[in-house]
Amino acid sequence: MRRVLFQVHLWVGIGLGLYIFIISLSGSLIVFRRELDRTICPGPTVMSPSGPVATASCEPEFVTWMAEFHDHLGGGRTGLFINGLGALAVVITCVTGAIIWWPGSKRWRRSLTLHRGVSARRFIRDLHNVLGFWLLLLIFMWALTGVYFAFPNPFLALSDALAGGNIATPASRFLDASIEWLVRLHFGRSFGLAIEVLWVILGLVPCALFVTGALMWWTRVLRPALDRDAPTYGSGNTPAAADLPAATVECPRRDFHRAR
Repeated sequence: MRRVLFQVHLWVGIGLGLYIFIISLSGSLIVFRRELDRTICPGPTVMSPSGPVATASCEPEFVTWMAEFHDHLGGGRTGLFINGLGALAVVITCVTGAIIWWPGSKRWRRSLTLHRGVSARRFIRDLHNVLGFWLLLLIFMWALTGVYFAFPNPFLALSDALAGGNIATPASRFLDASIEWLVRLHFGRSFGLAIEVLWVILGLVPCALFVTGALMWWTRVLRPALDRDAPTYGSGNTPAAADLPAATVECPRRDFHRAR
């Protein structure tokens, strides 16, 4: 089962590589969407409980395009549907990654940090595992809320089922409040400047996971396959003379004399 989950995690991650990269990058760019609006198109200053706040008189076209691209890949409802499927696939990679990460009760502590004095291949694997472990819940939250944005009906149906009709219950109120809080957490714009900066940085972690995962795929799968297909020269594996190019087989002795 672990081997099957590894293959699922590997190929889903590789297949989603470009999607994860562009969604993570665009998400980090639009965290400061409101600040970009106010900077590029400054409007009048209004008073708020915390003091004067500058407003935006317009929304720059680039910022609008980037936000729409992140929300539905610039493709309307079809893009939103594809975005939901991509988010669902990221949820699958999170779950399978968490399962195959587990190194055993005796070695799990070592998998929480990076170590010196290891090979480049081992460092890349450790970096992938460490980033995946520490950011698992955050990436899972981003992916799950992405599924909610595209497919809200199952979540709403669950809330209605917990309500038992038109009367809210503690369970349904908890679910509704959790969804509302997770949606706000997805964008990170409701918790102050520090969280916004942190979201910009952490939003790029899935890009790093894709890069390290691709490098692991290269060294663990693709490169060994290429090495197996490449011809080897030596005892037991030397190709017959008939299989070699003519320039390799024909080496007249007189050519060596001339070269001297």
